[in-house]
Amino acid sequence: MSPQEMKQLKLNRIYKALLSLLADHSLSDISVSVLCRNAGVSRTYYYRNYKSMQEIISRHQEMAIKSYLRILPHAAHMNFTQLMTAYFRLMKQQSTENVLLINAGLTDTLIRTFRTVYLFLVDQKIIDSSNTRSHHQYFPSFMAGAVISIQIQWIQEGMKETPAEMGKILNELFSFAAQK
Repeated sequence: MSPQEMKQLKLNRIYKALLSLLADHSLSDISVSVLCRNAGVSRTYYYRNYKSMQEIISRHQEMAIKSYLRILPHAAHMNFTQLMTAYFRLMKQQSTENVLLINAGLTDTLIRTFRTVYLFLVDQKIIDSSNTRSHHQYFPSFMAGAVISIQIQWIQEGMKETPAEMGKILNELFSFAAQK
């Protein structure tokens, strides 16, 4: 196994262990020792690789979103509706773990993660950021907060709309936000 594969395996294990613990405990009640024991990793590994448990969540979510987007057809360039459809498709697949994260009060972590992935996609030119509002320094934060807020409502209301419908809805909402 390559070092990169081993790194991903350990990240998956510690993330799954954290989710398992979050099902029955608040984040503040989870010790690093218990987390590491449940994940089968050393405390040294934890302290060498992470500053916080939230960082584990962010890194895993970023890896999952980026991996998912890479396997999509036309992933080299996606319009906003396609991007949001793909995102909501993945979030539907991960709805159980998202509910755990939301219930644990980790929405800020989800927002930061979405913002990081959005900036990565812009940097990689996977999504078009040529309009002026996209260049505003606060736009990535605005977008992340809005999308995660809508995602939370969608999950809490039972995900009645399909991911494709959510992609269209988000496109309409962001088009409205761009109007003057």
